[in-house]
Amino acid sequence: MIKKDKILAFVQTIIYWVALGVFKIFFRFKAEGQENLKGLENSPVIFTSNHNSYLDGIFAVVSLPKISLWSKNFFPIRFLMTDRFFRWNHFPINLICKLIGAVKVTRAKNKKPDNSHLRQVLAEPIKLLKEGKKIWIYPEGGFHKDGTPKKPRVGAAFLHQQTKAPILPIRIIGNAKVMSKIVPFLPRITTLIGLNKIKVIIGKPIYYLENLSLEEDTSKIMQSIYKLK
Repeated sequence: MIKKDKILAFVQTIIYWVALGVFKIFFRFKAEGQENLKGLENSPVIFTSNHNSYLDGIFAVVSLPKISLWSKNFFPIRFLMTDRFFRWNHFPINLICKLIGAVKVTRAKNKKPDNSHLRQVLAEPIKLLKEGKKIWIYPEGGFHKDGTPKKPRVGAAFLHQQTKAPILPIRIIGNAKVMSKIVPFLPRITTLIGLNKIKVIIGKPIYYLENLSLEEDTSKIMQSIYKLK
């Protein structure tokens, strides 16, 4: 596992430096709130953000601070992705998933009213968090073809409930205009001439949710994300 983590950290560091330059030129990329990550370098963290683009994972990686050229800092981050993106009909997304060390999540066939099915569905990310790792989850699960979000799921709240790992709300602004559709795969012409701006805002960590219900806690998580401007 340690060797795999080092490989993933190395891969994500390469992606960081390559993507940072590209995004600065084409998206006028900007990240804010990195000071809110202070003290979380060596702790398990549940990163949560809105989701409107197939590039959100790379926007996420580039938004995190780097101390030096090869410093791991917050890497590797394990992104949770539904199992359908690991299939060959989603090429090249499936290769990217494997390259960045995404965690495959298979939806439960039989959902239970008490959400107990999530113990099996999220067994791997729960294990990773208890080992002190960092995961990134999109509570909305995905987005519609026009880039608008879907109804949020309760996975992030459940992970916090099971592990007590802090939740870090993050908002990505402008991503709905960049690759919110898988076909055509190329960005819009406005992206290529730098008319689209991408800004990532990192909020303050949430260390405690009231645990009234997973739905209510999820609502609070989403509010903390979308209040970031």
